[in-house]
Amino acid sequence: MLAHGADGLAGDGVPGALLYGIVAAGVVVGALGLRARGVRLLGGPAVPPLSIDGAEVGPRRSRTVPVGGIVGVVLLVVLLVVGWAGSDLSGLNPLPSTLVLLWWAVPVLVLLLGDWWRRVDPFIAIADGLDRARGRGHGPPAAAGSATHDQVDEAEEADDWWVPALLLASFAWMATCWLDGQQPRNMARWLTALTVVMVLGAVLGGRGWVRRSSPLAVLSGALGAAAPVDWSSGRPRLRSPLAGLAGRAGGRRTAGVVLVLLGTAFWEAVSGTQWWADLVGASGTGGTGAALVWSTAGLVWCVLLAGAVWIGAAALAEAVAVRAGSPPLDEPLAGDAVVALAPLAAVALTAHQLETLLVTVQDVLFFYAADPLARGWDLTGTRGWTADEELLSPVVLAWTRFVLLVVGLGLLLAGAWDRLAARAGRAVVTAGWVIAGLTTAVGALALWLLLGA
Repeated sequence: MLAHGADGLAGDGVPGALLYGIVAAGVVVGALGLRARGVRLLGGPAVPPLSIDGAEVGPRRSRTVPVGGIVGVVLLVVLLVVGWAGSDLSGLNPLPSTLVLLWWAVPVLVLLLGDWWRRVDPFIAIADGLDRARGRGHGPPAAAGSATHDQVDEAEEADDWWVPALLLASFAWMATCWLDGQQPRNMARWLTALTVVMVLGAVLGGRGWVRRSSPLAVLSGALGAAAPVDWSSGRPRLRSPLAGLAGRAGGRRTAGVVLVLLGTAFWEAVSGTQWWADLVGASGTGGTGAALVWSTAGLVWCVLLAGAVWIGAAALAEAVAVRAGSPPLDEPLAGDAVVALAPLAAVALTAHQLETLLVTVQDVLFFYAADPLARGWDLTGTRGWTADEELLSPVVLAWTRFVLLVVGLGLLLAGAWDRLAARAGRAVVTAGWVIAGLTTAVGALALWLLLGA
């Protein structure tokens, strides 16, 4: 998951065995600490399973037009214009780099700063405008922490739970499987199609449907639960990430987008290994149709494998809990606790592309901003900017990846343990070792790839 090698760790003289030991020992010590607490939850009382999957919690929106939404819509229009009217060469058109940058950076920024994305999501803003024009869904603000009118139960949203996962997977396929997927016109076609789907959904289903189906909105809702910044009261406030995880249930909708993100991060690592190159041979390279088929199969396999491992481990934890005296869980743990897996998925994707991300940020902010349509302009005076490809040293990059990994694993262990404790009671003392084993295995795999396997 954290591929591209880690020259910094090796060059810093740290033995690989010591790093594996740090991860394994950290999980064991963490599990022992959680076990000693019994049924006392780190994050506090947990919400009922599936109670807010895909729904938005907090005060109702006001009648005023949010500034963030206006900014989001303007940026969407700008991206569509430069995608269609700009150069058809990737090196001169900012659309591919900007979309890929959002794909890499938004998850980890939400994890750090909370669910700020819903305030700038252009599709939610469009749906707001349409609802406002029709006089639908407005009223006095509700009390902080209460559910909005968008909140629906699982039965009502069961039929469309797969929509955000499919839309997210379509971009993952464009960015990682199709060699021409990052060409400006192809990216413009994808963004146009997504906009049409979201606007049509806003017309037919209103803001509630868009909030439940916009892929980054759903993903940000899950990741925002583990952030130290909470926006549910309308204004940002600090809180414990574990308290956020305890207050945000998962479900099939959340599980879909989280597992697509995690599977894609895994696929990006696998596709760069010698094992994959030996498996596909010459037929899997060169941008041929066969290469596209191999890459598509690889992405699907990695997403399904990530899902199977998570669902299998959760089912095993449930079975062990029942044998230890817990009554059967009212909802599957895999969906309920998947929010605890979201931070690991976010840091895996970002850390994997950390060096490229830093270069892309510089390109978008300076080079492309100066001449977005490739007309010879220099709007910002930075058209001659050359990105610094060594903005951070290999040592700093490698240790940053390692810290991100540790944070993701820690939130996975503590968050999933809390969810199981809330469902199984004292049985978590026994069944929690399944979660600890999964965390150790995932950490070892991530570290193995981090060290350049």
